[in-house]
Amino acid sequence: MKKFKFLIRSSYLFVLLEIFYYLRIAPQVIGTHFVSDNIPDSFGNKYQLFLWELLILIMGESIILIEKNWRVKNKLDNLPELLPREYRLLIVPVVIIIMAGFIMFQQISV
Repeated sequence: MKKFKFLIRSSYLFVLLEIFYYLRIAPQVIGTHFVSDNIPDSFGNKYQLFLWELLILIMGESIILIEKNWRVKNKLDNLPELLPREYRLLIVPVVIIIMAGFIMFQQISV
């Protein structure tokens, strides 16, 4: 379980690094909502990029809590290895990191 927690929580660092990179090159005002043809119809401060960190933080801690409860329920809480179920759950932060990178790039390139 410790390895699973470490891997999920290390994804927070990747998103944070991604945010700081985009903050350096972002204009002060970024697009926050897009309609068809990638035209923004709502704008906000560039610090709204930190909402991605909040999203992955809530999602990651929820996954850890769900998995911890599942392990306790099935009496697997002392097992030191990652379970196949946990490998599948590790895909979620990876997808969020990739998706966040593309969306943040779209937000700052308005």
